[in-house]
Amino acid sequence: MDSKPRLSRRDRRRMDTREEILVVARELLLEVGPEALSLRQVARRADFSPASLYTYFASRDEIVAALFEESFRRLDAYLRRVPTDLPPERRVVELGLAYMDYAHDNPMDLRCIMQATSQELPPSSGIALGLEAARLIGETFREGMERGIFSSDAGLSAAEMAYGTWALVHGMVSVGGIDLAAASDEVSAEPGRVLEAFVSLLRTPRSS
Repeated sequence: MDSKPRLSRRDRRRMDTREEILVVARELLLEVGPEALSLRQVARRADFSPASLYTYFASRDEIVAALFEESFRRLDAYLRRVPTDLPPERRVVELGLAYMDYAHDNPMDLRCIMQATSQELPPSSGIALGLEAARLIGETFREGMERGIFSSDAGLSAAEMAYGTWALVHGMVSVGGIDLAAASDEVSAEPGRVLEAFVSLLRTPRSS
């Protein structure tokens, strides 16, 4: 039996209204940026009075934080799909692929996160969740080095390996938004294969 208390009709209606406000606020955020976003703009587009909007959000910063938190939570859900018992060399690849899936499935959230990187955000924005992808990749490389799976022969630390992998994943996400059809003979690839090849270069060579 479900032990969670059922929401009243009033609470459900309030949640729906709050979500409607956030949808409008996200559109505006991507149009004008976090710093230029105002409660008055959101209220006007959502067809609310500014006073009514204060019933749901006390300030502009609270709306911005809520938007970023939603995007970060969706990203975290994708990363949590990767089994933690996978071998480190496979786990790193799967974390990168999970991020790329997130970017493909949630382009508006990805843009929101990109906006967030230039902001000083309060803890309520979910910024810790936003850094989780990088942290998980870093921890996985550190575990792999401790187990002798990844090699330090190239002079890279676990943190530097994570940085390179993270940069590659972000780069492939960005390039994925560019139409390269006219240059496909010179520039084309399956991102998963590229990521696997990169990670394999960091592995400890097997003795013959």
